[in-house]
Amino acid sequence: MIRSLNIGHRVALVSLAAVVASCGSTRESAWDTSAGSVQLDDAARAQVAQLMAAADAAWANRGDQAQAKAAVDAWNQAAEIDPTNVAALNELAHAIYFYADCHLRFDEDNPDAYKDMHETGTRAAERALSAMSPAFAEKMASGERIEDAISVLNSSAVPALYWRASNLGRWATLESFATLLSYKDEIREVMEFCLAGNPDYFYSGPNRYFGVFYAKAPGFAGGDMKKSAAFFNTAIEAYPNYFGTRILMAEEWAIKEDNRPLFEELVNFVLQSDPNVMPEIAPESMCEQRKAKKMMAEIDDTF
Repeated sequence: MIRSLNIGHRVALVSLAAVVASCGSTRESAWDTSAGSVQLDDAARAQVAQLMAAADAAWANRGDQAQAKAAVDAWNQAAEIDPTNVAALNELAHAIYFYADCHLRFDEDNPDAYKDMHETGTRAAERALSAMSPAFAEKMASGERIEDAISVLNSSAVPALYWRASNLGRWATLESFATLLSYKDEIREVMEFCLAGNPDYFYSGPNRYFGVFYAKAPGFAGGDMKKSAAFFNTAIEAYPNYFGTRILMAEEWAIKEDNRPLFEELVNFVLQSDPNVMPEIAPESMCEQRKAKKMMAEIDDTF
């Protein structure tokens, strides 16, 4: 009798997951099969070069919201002129993620701007993948599943795939739990490709992603807190001064496990560390410290 009840319970959970996932929001993708047909004259190439330089200069000061937005705008303009410019599109997808995560997320009066910017970042990464591989774009435009289409890509596609999955996952989370469930398998398989192709990309980003995935997903959808901890710890050991991993582990693992001491250890490490310890990502580090301050201010409500 006990076994029958357990089987029935599992069936009910799977059925619930299917119903919830079927209610998730969908989005219009940006696969472009015509990007490679653009021909630029000398004036257009010079304009793109100027925009790329302007984007780099603004990005160096991305801790300032206006400068972060200026970098986004310049890379977007460069890619509008030259839709084959994979570098501009990869930088755009990354910059949009940063702009949303480190500036718009703190604007509590306009939460939709935060969510919508991540959807824009997803589209930018799709434009990058289309420019990189017309064969991939054609497969996607024809309705093939991305999990199957990525077979035509190699490790050079990891940046675009990573920022697409990161932006898409954040957008889906902000949209609804049902939307997140509807995209979870796609995002997981894309990140498995990234994990196999370049596990160290963006300070062990693929490992960090699976730390979040296995913590966030409910048990019936593949969640596993032990696997989550292992991936988070792998990322922390590889890049101990990348603050974002500790913040995510505090948010996704420590809270779910009701582990206040670990939460405090992770967050206090971020608060007490020098944000310039890795100068190339000082703006990201200061962003994570801003998150950490808010998390500590709300700790008694969290636990």
